[in-house]
Amino acid sequence: MGISSAGIGSGLDVESIVASLMNVEKKPLNAVAKQKTTYQSEISAYGSLKSALSTFQTSVSALSSVTKFNAQTVTSANTSVFSATSNGSATVGDYAVSVSQLAKSQKLALGGFANTSDVVGTGTLTISFGTFTPEVISPPSPSTFSPNVAKTDVNITIDSTNNTLAGVRDAINAANSSVSATIVNDGAGNRLVITSKDTGEVNSLKISVVDDDANHLDAVGLSQLAYDPTASAGAGKNLTQVQAAKDAILEVDGIAVVKSSNSISDMIEGVTLNLLTTSGGNAVSLGVASNQEAVKTSVTAFVDAFNKLDTTLRNLTKFDGAGKASGVLLGDATARGVINQIRAVMTSTVANGSSLNSLSHIGVSFQRTGQLALDATKLTSAITNNFGDIASLFAATAKATDPQISFVASTSKTQAGTYAVTVSQLGTSLVNAQGTINGVTATGSGTNLIGAIGDASEGLSLKVAGGALGARGTVNFSIGYAAQLDSVIKNLLSDTGILTAKTDGITNSIKRLDKQTDALNVRLASIEARYRAQFTRLDTLLSSMSTTSSFLTQQIASINANNN
Repeated sequence: MGISSAGIGSGLDVESIVASLMNVEKKPLNAVAKQKTTYQSEISAYGSLKSALSTFQTSVSALSSVTKFNAQTVTSANTSVFSATSNGSATVGDYAVSVSQLAKSQKLALGGFANTSDVVGTGTLTISFGTFTPEVISPPSPSTFSPNVAKTDVNITIDSTNNTLAGVRDAINAANSSVSATIVNDGAGNRLVITSKDTGEVNSLKISVVDDDANHLDAVGLSQLAYDPTASAGAGKNLTQVQAAKDAILEVDGIAVVKSSNSISDMIEGVTLNLLTTSGGNAVSLGVASNQEAVKTSVTAFVDAFNKLDTTLRNLTKFDGAGKASGVLLGDATARGVINQIRAVMTSTVANGSSLNSLSHIGVSFQRTGQLALDATKLTSAITNNFGDIASLFAATAKATDPQISFVASTSKTQAGTYAVTVSQLGTSLVNAQGTINGVTATGSGTNLIGAIGDASEGLSLKVAGGALGARGTVNFSIGYAAQLDSVIKNLLSDTGILTAKTDGITNSIKRLDKQTDALNVRLASIEARYRAQFTRLDTLLSSMSTTSSFLTQQIASINANNN
């Protein structure tokens, strides 16, 4: 009869023997597990590296635009009269601004209704926008209404479902156009007030009516809403004007300016003026100055962001003589490649044609530790004496030898270099500019010329403000540190970059190890089963032999006893 548990019959420690043998057999599996742990640590390390690069990219990306370094402050000597902002391209200086009239929207009213549910009439309303010119007696000239070509007419149907005062109001508002309506109770009755949403004389209202009662001009039925400013009261001019459309009227340095809006962005280039009230005949000072503190803050942020990235890179790749605290990516070629690409940018010079063409020129320098340090005094001096050149040290920008040609924008495909510019046609709002950049026909867009696709100047956009036709000098396009780093990091973090390739390779290696682990576990299970079967048979054999030995011993003892 076989024993039910290995080792019980013979005393052989089968469990211990099998466990010892399996510990030897598991060495390849342990090696695989150790390698997998190493790979997982590398994946985590690359995750930290990507995160650090992404954080650094956020900082440099903000500095890669020239507008970041064209920071300006705009001040109003009387903020109750107007406020102002700048996009960074305004000419630094002081301006005298006086406001004599604010822009207003036209308001028309219809009154005399006891209830908002009273019926007005049915038919069709056509609301037009334009400029009303009053009649002139001498020399005689009739009043006119000139349509605003920038706006389309609004057509509204009034039928039995919306023919009440409230219904007309709701129908006008439902059109979601440049006109609105409301009902005001003035104590004597309900008045429908129709308002042009946009200010300025060019947005005056004209309301034509097709009345279902066949009389489209009288003050009965829907024609009560007719309003032709050139017609007579009660005969097509049936609404009451409670507020006339007005333009904003002001002076800038003694130059008269008329605008249709109180928000004016096309008067002083780069400045948006928000008119709040009139200045009572007094000029209010508007000052535009370079915001040096904003640039200092930007440069300081750049230094801090790099140092944080450098700390992460050093921790991941550091060497510890004791071998206990070395970085996970110590000796890793990909990590070294990342470091080398970033340092190659940081230690180069920028071909911007300026006396400021390296970080050291603004007080930013590498220390023996590999970190950046900022000399605030040197930075202040550089900003004070060469403010206009700071932008080219960090951002992608261009300088033209012709003062009427200015840099607008570039793309990632625009290469640094000096390009000749010719103009064969000046651009306007109706006609595109024509000419060449770098000897290649450029694309015209209004007053801008844009570098041709496939050329080194591709994507370089230049504004030609005026001037003669023909050769217009050169433009030097440079790519500053932040712009270069932004491009480098984008490539590093892209789906086709070296970091993605590296982590994909490690992930695939982990998958192979998982498959190898599964195969080893199957093999080890088979080996353990074989060992157990073998030693169980040995245990059984030894037990049988022990039983036989005992039996024979007893028999021999019995025989010996009988012989005596």
